[in-house]
Amino acid sequence: MYFVWGIIVLLIIMIVFMPKTLTIRENIIIVPTVGYFAWISHILIGIKLDFLDFGPTKQVEYTDWALVSLVPSLLAVLYLNFERENKYLLYIIIWTALSFLLEFILSKVGYMKHDEWKIWYSIPVYFAAYFVLHWFFKKVVKKL
Repeated sequence: MYFVWGIIVLLIIMIVFMPKTLTIRENIIIVPTVGYFAWISHILIGIKLDFLDFGPTKQVEYTDWALVSLVPSLLAVLYLNFERENKYLLYIIIWTALSFLLEFILSKVGYMKHDEWKIWYSIPVYFAAYFVLHWFFKKVVKKL
């Protein structure tokens, strides 16, 4: 449980001290949008289909809420802040690997339990998510 809070604190510190390229408006659009889709994914895959569990119980706890609500949104802000237009595919691959590594560590410390969901299933999901995030940011958020 402390590991999850440590990840959240570390991501917040990184966001506070990183050089900023996103505007406040872009952050305000990205954070709840990514959080919303993270919750939809968690409800479908984790709760309804029961393919994976967070934490020691099957109930949604505060750490589950924090992990699903904050970590994907904070990672999205970091990703979009550092992404460069001419190397976006490389950034998608790097951030897919980092997200997979984070899930792997959560699994190894015992916080995340994979039942029907094999951990490697997440790689194409992360890749698609970062690709769609790139597209959404460039085609929708930047145009608003």
